Amino acid sequence: MENIIFGVSPAFVYSMYGPQFTVQDFLKALDIIKELEFRAFQPEIFDKGELTNWIKGGSKALNNKSKALGLHVTQFVAHFMYEYYSTPEMLQNDIDLEQLKQVIELVMDFEGCKVLTVPVCQFQMDFEQIDCGTYNDLQKRLTEKIVGYLELITDAGLLFAFEIVPFSIIGSIDRFLALCEDIGSNNLGINLDTGHAWSGREPIPLLPFKLKNRIFGLHLKDNNSNENLSLAPGRGTIDWKPFLNNLFASGYKGSLDIEIGCKPDEVKEEYSFGLNYLQPLVKWEKGYEYPRIVS
Repeated sequence: MENIIFGVSPAFVYSMYGPQFTVQDFLKALDIIKELEFRAFQPEIFDKGELTNWIKGGSKALNNKSKALGLHVTQFVAHFMYEYYSTPEMLQNDIDLEQLKQVIELVMDFEGCKVLTVPVCQFQMDFEQIDCGTYNDLQKRLTEKIVGYLELITDAGLLFAFEIVPFSIIGSIDRFLALCEDIGSNNLGINLDTGHAWSGREPIPLLPFKLKNRIFGLHLKDNNSNENLSLAPGRGTIDWKPFLNNLFASGYKGSLDIEIGCKPDEVKEEYSFGLNYLQPLVKWEKGYEYPRIVS
């Protein structure tokens, strides 16, 4: 890896076009991503109703345009599949496996993309009705569902990553690592979202060493740790220098993908701010195996 690649998360397209964004919106956004001098992006299906349009040529068109622009694809985010981890009823259901197979086929359309990511959002249930047995059953079913996903994703030669949102069924980095140990697969990892982790009171600079080789991708955003905001790096209170230094020291070799939630007319300004804030912090120095963080 000769230099650092900076990219954007799907929040770039969400911020520009809203939650109903289409694959056509993604195609338009690529020109702006290139204009802002980013070199990578993450395709995402946010609305399940858009799945058909991706299947009917949308993903292939997006891959072709990204290649023409010289943009790398770092991970594919199946955001709409979060619902299958959102309630006890959904955990018990296997109807999602057919959709997962369709998503895997879409990931294969993007040359070089090896990571399929599913967010795990806030878990919804009547917590007054839960007891120890119910909790254990939920955790058992969660493990079974993850194993089922892993079998399909691994058979396709891909890696499976979770994006962990506060108050999800997984909940914390420690619980995620316990699941990894129980399941025993090197193909299970995390799309590390610094904003989610910081608002969940995780020690951000230590996470690269804690997660080690299970960081399959990044959403780099900032906040003040008291609210799960998606601010540009440098606009919150995350200590970026030790985090980045430890990230590379732990062996991470992927793209640095920025995630910012903002108004459409603020996208260029905020993403440029995030890039201009992080880019000067990182440089290569001869004789080192990983980038050094500028003092």
